[in-house]
Amino acid sequence: MKNYSVAIYGSSTRENFDKYSDKDILIVADYYNELKNLKTEYEKKGFSVSVYTYSKLKFMSENGSLFLDHLVKESQILIDYNQKLNLILKNHISKKPSFKDFQDNKNYFKILEFVPNSKKGFGWFCDCLYIGFRNYLILKSAEKESFNFSYLTLLEELKNDNLITDNEIEILSELRVVKRNYREKINYELPSKSYVIKVVKILYRLDLLKSIEVLEKTEFQNFVEISIKNNDLGHYQKMRLIEIYYYLNGKENKAIERIICNPQFYASFFKKKKYIQNIIEKITSEKKRHPITNASVPLVNASKSKSL
Repeated sequence: MKNYSVAIYGSSTRENFDKYSDKDILIVADYYNELKNLKTEYEKKGFSVSVYTYSKLKFMSENGSLFLDHLVKESQILIDYNQKLNLILKNHISKKPSFKDFQDNKNYFKILEFVPNSKKGFGWFCDCLYIGFRNYLILKSAEKESFNFSYLTLLEELKNDNLITDNEIEILSELRVVKRNYREKINYELPSKSYVIKVVKILYRLDLLKSIEVLEKTEFQNFVEISIKNNDLGHYQKMRLIEIYYYLNGKENKAIERIICNPQFYASFFKKKKYIQNIIEKITSEKKRHPITNASVPLVNASKSKSL
């Protein structure tokens, strides 16, 4: 007997859906084996798939997850045997984000105090920045009980609050394009240093970034090697640093890339400390075999970003 639910959500349900939007789909079932099979089926169709058990989704709803607000506002149920998904969404009660939610979001930007001085480095920086900035906008919207999730709509909310200008909306809108180019490795369309300057100046005024320094390859690698051992950083932050560390060495880590493109995959499995620790130990052992000579570091303050 079939017992699962499928719903599209997010960009796919909006009028402003475009080539830079994700094709998000949610699959809910009682058992992991069924979820695994359905996930494979829909990924072959080009969807970005999120999977949950009914019990997990209900638990998230009861604990005020904004993802449930996202589904309530921007989902279209395609399949719902026994109406289980519909019941969870119907009974969901929205909650405002806490002070800790905002603090955790602000702490995320700690990995962006330094930027690798290369086109790939600028792309990585903007991609990471987009993730943290969009989460900040979602929290601000939820705080006002608007619960918007479209990035472009969220930027309009910020403008309506007189926090950014029309010109700055245009600049910040480009982050979606940069994210897509970086993820799809369209390297010839990665951002310039001048674009990074413009974005940093805006986020500095919003108090999300303090200052940044542009580092050459060897210095940035040293920063990564130190940071990934910092217990104050979360697993996702460390993975983003490890990702660019490999790129700067002319290598790729496909497992890390898959996790970053599917945060739920990261949260459900690779959140395990052992996985991250193994990579850290590997990087540390490689460093001992091939020590790097330090280079000078040019300072860049966001408030004086022309010196970038």
